[in-house]
Amino acid sequence: MPAWPTLLMPGSSASASDDNAVDADLVAQARKGKKQAFDMLMRRHSPMVVRYLTRLLGNMDDAQDAAQETFVALHRNLHRFDPNRTFVAWLFHIARNKGRDALRKRTAMRWLGGDDSIEQFASTTPAPDIEVADRQALEQVDSTIQNLPEGLKTPLLLSAIEGLTHAEIGTVMGLTPKAVEVRIYRARSRLRDSIAANSEGPD
Repeated sequence: MPAWPTLLMPGSSASASDDNAVDADLVAQARKGKKQAFDMLMRRHSPMVVRYLTRLLGNMDDAQDAAQETFVALHRNLHRFDPNRTFVAWLFHIARNKGRDALRKRTAMRWLGGDDSIEQFASTTPAPDIEVADRQALEQVDSTIQNLPEGLKTPLLLSAIEGLTHAEIGTVMGLTPKAVEVRIYRARSRLRDSIAANSEGPD
């Protein structure tokens, strides 16, 4: 199994068709046991997987763990990849499952009273070099996203942050593109409503 990269740097994106072709070629090479090909897949996609899981789970530590499990599962299941489908959609399908596993584990630990590691997604302590108003606005959006149900949070994150199409998100979630569109609309409506309610303040 290739080593998990210790540094996750933001990657650049080419056109979707070019990316798909490169990914399919790398998977084909990795299936043949070429370690460098799988390492390249990890370097290409680990930043966006970690970014998605951080938003989904609320902290980097849990996201790193779930991302590592995602790529372990990916490596074990390379033989199942369908080159006629988008690699990124398949990867996020795995990442979503690992993220949901982490959420279920967190819930179980809370019920058992053994989860002391849960951190707030956004700190409420203002940093001296950041404008308080901007920080509060960012925390408000982050908090609202965290409070969305996973079924609305995932399509919003994959669309707005990762740039997946409705069809690709549908593949990730087992939904039609139209159903994905509806969920994204509902998620954005909740965000707008929450932000508007908090911005009004007391009369």
